[in-house]
Amino acid sequence: MSENKRRPKPIPPKPPKPAKRKREYHLFNWLNRFLPLDKVFGEKAPGKEERLPVKYFYYFGWIVILLVAYERIGFQSEQYVRNSIKLKKEVDDLRAEYTSIHAEYMKSGLQSVIIEKVKAEGLEENLIPPKKIIIKEEEDD
Repeated sequence: MSENKRRPKPIPPKPPKPAKRKREYHLFNWLNRFLPLDKVFGEKAPGKEERLPVKYFYYFGWIVILLVAYERIGFQSEQYVRNSIKLKKEVDDLRAEYTSIHAEYMKSGLQSVIIEKVKAEGLEENLIPPKKIIIKEEEDD
């Protein structure tokens, strides 16, 4: 006796996909109205709608934008380095100025320098050492 087997259902064929539309370059078609791009980059071939060089314009444009960004970043980094060197020199100058002013200030506090300044006003240095006065408290009993 024969076996019962299931028959697979027939798979209907898939409808064909619509043909891909070729990429249109709207920007360059718009530019072609004002500038004669056909004369510069070649005319349309009789059987072809697309100009060969024009399809690469977006890639060239992207590369140009990347190159401009790269140059800008390089310029900014050089400017940063120049500014940092300039600021380091300025900090060194300020540090040297601070050191010299601080040394003059510390020198002006010396007793010998103060005595020279005070002599012009008629004051003299006291050569007798000061005496300590001790007061005894009275004890209350």
